[in-house]
Amino acid sequence: MEWEVVHTPGLFFITLDYGVKSFLRYSLDGDVLIIELTYTPEKFRGRGLAKELTRKVVEYAKIRKLKIRPLCSYAAMFFSKHPEFQDLLE
Repeated sequence: MEWEVVHTPGLFFITLDYGVKSFLRYSLDGDVLIIELTYTPEKFRGRGLAKELTRKVVEYAKIRKLKIRPLCSYAAMFFSKHPEFQDLLE
């Protein structure tokens, strides 16, 4: 399934049932994008939502020539499983 990812400053999110959201919260420190938290409500887990959000952040960082610092456990795991994105890490 394809999800619509929306970006607002500091947040990438996917709206699910009745306004419930899966989201990735980030902050910027100069040219470093810090992934602070990735969250998906329990009943929606296992559908690739966090992966889709993280891929959108990777695209965003590449376009803006930002490095990424993954603080949340999901983001750290994502980058350990995707060596093709290692060059984006701070």
